[in-house]
Amino acid sequence: MSITPTIEIADTILREWTDQPDVIAAFLAGSVAKGNAGPGSDIDAVLVYHHLPSAVRETHERLGITVELFLHDPDTLAYFWEADRQMGKPSLARMVANGLPVAGDPGLIEELKRQAQAVLDGGPPELPEEENRSRRYAISDLAADLAQPRSPAEQLAIGARLYIDLADFTVRAAGAWTGSGKGLAKALMRLDPMLAATFEHAFGELFANQDPSEVLALVDLCLAPYGGRFMAGDRRPAPADWRLGD
Repeated sequence: MSITPTIEIADTILREWTDQPDVIAAFLAGSVAKGNAGPGSDIDAVLVYHHLPSAVRETHERLGITVELFLHDPDTLAYFWEADRQMGKPSLARMVANGLPVAGDPGLIEELKRQAQAVLDGGPPELPEEENRSRRYAISDLAADLAQPRSPAEQLAIGARLYIDLADFTVRAAGAWTGSGKGLAKALMRLDPMLAATFEHAFGELFANQDPSEVLALVDLCLAPYGGRFMAGDRRPAPADWRLGD
């Protein structure tokens, strides 16, 4: 039977790393820090060192529990916070801002939390017009494919991609933070619970009953505020140096 990791269990496991003298701050994140972990939940933690040659992500197993470690120093944290902000996915900033301190200097912990919260409060950058158009094109192209008679396998493949592209566009175009995997569904819920329920039902109909009609209607609903579907008139030249030879 899988162990349900608790804060106490996580703290004990993480001491393998947090007792190292060069760790200056450590944050327990995810479901364990929130107190809603279940059997099979991971332990997620951000460990901050004085200095590292490079940021590292490591996966370990202790007591049958998966331990995901994000190893940083203050400079690599700042780099990834900005890189994540540009992508609209502030996962690392959330881990620090909302994480539970388990080791380190209280003053530094407070400062890192302040910096992480400032990233979250600032929000993601606005989608550039060119990216808005290219995303609408990709979604419109998938919808056009889905509208044609397809095998269940083809519908599944198209639908899986369309859910990600449509949900991510909808959240980002609205100026909100997005996410990956289950984080994308959570981002939709934060943006608009009714819309998130519509996504769930529409794609449920597609995946369970091979009925694309609600998904196609959802595409039009989500794209309408930004000019609707877009395919004809699209033109994106490749850079001139994308060639082999002289």
